[in-house]
Amino acid sequence: MKSKVFFKMVIILLLCTAWFYWDFSQAGKKLVSLYRSFKLTKEFGTVTSATTRVAIVRSDDAALAHPRPIDDANIDYQTIEDMVRRAIQLAGGLDWIIEPGNMVLLKPNIVDPEPPGSGEVTDVRVIKALIKIIDELAPGQMKIVVGEGAPRPMDYEMKFQNNYSSPQWEKLWDKAGYQDLLIDPYLQGINFRLSNLNGSPPEDPWQDLVLVDVPGGGEALPQGGRYYIYKDVLNADVYITVPVMKIHTTCITVALKNQIGLAPSTRYGFSKTAGVPQDNYQTNLIHDRDKPKYWTDKEIVDLSNLAKIKFVVVDAIACLESQKTAEWRNGVVQNLVRMNTIVAGADPVAIDHICARLMGLNPDDIEHITLAERVGLGTNNPDNINIVGADLEQTKRKFKKNSSETADFGQSNREWLLNGTYSIQGISDPIHHAFIENESNLAPEPGKDGWSESIYFTDDRIDLKNYFNNPGQVVSYAFAYFNAPKDQEAELWIGSDEALKIYINGEVAYLYDGTRSFPDNRFVSSKVRFQIKAGENRLLVKSLQKYGNYDFTLNICEPESNPDFDGNRIWGLKFYTKSNITSVRHLLEQPIASFEISPAYPNPFNSAVTIPFRLLKPGRVTISIFNLRGQRIRKLIDKHFNDTGEKSVTWDGTDQQANAVSSGTYLVVFHSATGNIQTQKVVFLK
Repeated sequence: MKSKVFFKMVIILLLCTAWFYWDFSQAGKKLVSLYRSFKLTKEFGTVTSATTRVAIVRSDDAALAHPRPIDDANIDYQTIEDMVRRAIQLAGGLDWIIEPGNMVLLKPNIVDPEPPGSGEVTDVRVIKALIKIIDELAPGQMKIVVGEGAPRPMDYEMKFQNNYSSPQWEKLWDKAGYQDLLIDPYLQGINFRLSNLNGSPPEDPWQDLVLVDVPGGGEALPQGGRYYIYKDVLNADVYITVPVMKIHTTCITVALKNQIGLAPSTRYGFSKTAGVPQDNYQTNLIHDRDKPKYWTDKEIVDLSNLAKIKFVVVDAIACLESQKTAEWRNGVVQNLVRMNTIVAGADPVAIDHICARLMGLNPDDIEHITLAERVGLGTNNPDNINIVGADLEQTKRKFKKNSSETADFGQSNREWLLNGTYSIQGISDPIHHAFIENESNLAPEPGKDGWSESIYFTDDRIDLKNYFNNPGQVVSYAFAYFNAPKDQEAELWIGSDEALKIYINGEVAYLYDGTRSFPDNRFVSSKVRFQIKAGENRLLVKSLQKYGNYDFTLNICEPESNPDFDGNRIWGLKFYTKSNITSVRHLLEQPIASFEISPAYPNPFNSAVTIPFRLLKPGRVTISIFNLRGQRIRKLIDKHFNDTGEKSVTWDGTDQQANAVSSGTYLVVFHSATGNIQTQKVVFLK
């Protein structure tokens, strides 16, 4: 009997030990990082609203001298040059950014010693075409540099690594064909050279590396806002990035991700997270070593900020899916996707946006795209991107995603209003207890009634422990709106280690009332289907903290049964923290005076509608078109009238970028300088 009791006590002790070990390990995880997980959204400033142009040119373009099928594996150099020329021309040309005598740096994407056409490295034929095209702007006067900081060393760089086992370069990017450019008869007489951005000369690669500050202080906090950069990058008058398009653990490699090559490996290591023995491994990129904080995308944005990219030409001829490296089998790359396409433009964020869509991904799921837009490097708004050349929908393919959690999950909503914390002491069932009256129907405004201003979280795991300063035994609330493009089924991807209750439009869409493992390299604990409605939706997350991390992840994804492609946020779905509907309702409630409006005609309309009004007093008048979700899509008039009387304005059913809007009901909103507002509805039928 005593032995049984003793045995039970041992079992209980072991279970308690395991529990307390788990509890301590979970609770302590966030304490190891010294870096803040959030900032006020307004700290980013204003996102650019500038329009830009992106060119897509395929090998079967009828405007080419010799069009080739897009699945032609033997596409020749002349076709590639013609594609590059046409893409540059459609995107606006280079003569407006390059002047005679400029130093122009071309930054390809070169990783392993792989041949051109493997999909892993920028096809040397694209660089060859660019050298020729740039020289033609001022023959013999241009100073062209082809520069890259490869993560694989040459012989003289081996001293800057430790136990390196990956393939090496014999000479600078020789396997990729770049050494052959120096003796190519087609390029004879052109002033160009190759530059190793890892540092040179061989006897002292550090002597031409410069420590520079990121404008605004940078986003990758462990780097302290400073990076070593090779002098050629800093001295270039024009910087053109020339990536190959492929899948990566950061979702994609295109214009922005290509800038990781600016971090010199003789300082940062081979690979660039390793550091080098010469400074006791102190200088390196962090990437994901600080899990669950991931710094790779922030480092990409910092280095892109330093690059000052003027133009982008994307090699989308042979691309890679699943991963960034070529998977060779029997002499064939198994993960190659042939596109035979060139993409070009001046805005690196817009380029990455278009390339993500060409690969079947949602750009809003890719942190370095959305973050780069926030810091002012370009636009991620499809309404501001004018696509010229080939049709995107007809060109795009479904690329298999990388299997890493960061690439598969997409991206959590990062902007939230927060309320709390509320003690759960004495409350037996806290996840079902309403700490805020009528919690299911909340529709808060930023900074009011106990709610925070809009908070941006820097990682996919919404780190409530960091924000609320490591509390315990509490409940808190996180709120956001999201706008859905249509009524449809959606899939909620959620992660947490403790109880979570999620309301959508007042209904419980998800409930977990327990404790589970939520490792640092995982983002999804559950996936549930639910229905969303077109327009504005309310999203409330109620989170319990007893013992665990006190964080959660959340994305709203397209239903997809194939795990190679799932995890894409619903296209067109946008999260935000201030109601659009509330703002339009506010407009509708304003007094009416200073002008009178008459019924628009014809209404409904399919080509143009005339909107008459009578001005009673001279003054400034603004007339805008809003959709029923409260978004302004077109400003028709914004001017001062010196006279009064009968006036009119017409609307042709297009938005601010001259794109046709979809059929539906729209609000015409009249606004005078005195604050008076009047509205009427018009119906557009295509």
